[in-house]
Amino acid sequence: MGNKKKVLMIISLMLMFGGIVRLFANETLFEIFGMKNLWIDHNYFMYIYKVLGAFVILTGLIFFTISKNLEKNLNILNTMKIGLIIVGIVMLTSGYFIKLPILFYAPDFIFCFVIAFYLHTNLSTKKQQ
Repeated sequence: MGNKKKVLMIISLMLMFGGIVRLFANETLFEIFGMKNLWIDHNYFMYIYKVLGAFVILTGLIFFTISKNLEKNLNILNTMKIGLIIVGIVMLTSGYFIKLPILFYAPDFIFCFVIAFYLHTNLSTKKQQ
């Protein structure tokens, strides 16, 4: 269980870092990541991006908390797995249907699916019982 806790903590830190980046995202950051043409200088866009960042941080905090007592919180991970699959599908279909270049949304949905796959194969409550 020790290695699984560490992996889950690393995932949580990656999520929190990604959320923090979104909180402070600006035109320069979009340019650094090669997405300058996606920057929208509109207050609502900036609001949505910051709210998204906060929810990503929340997800990271939940994973971090679960990892502190993994045995007790395994049932929550099944819900997180299903949620990540739903989020990944929304990212994939939304990016595709709005004709966004796949380079801009692939890392996000792949990250969701990889975490969900990890939870399914390594931390399933059925395997632990």
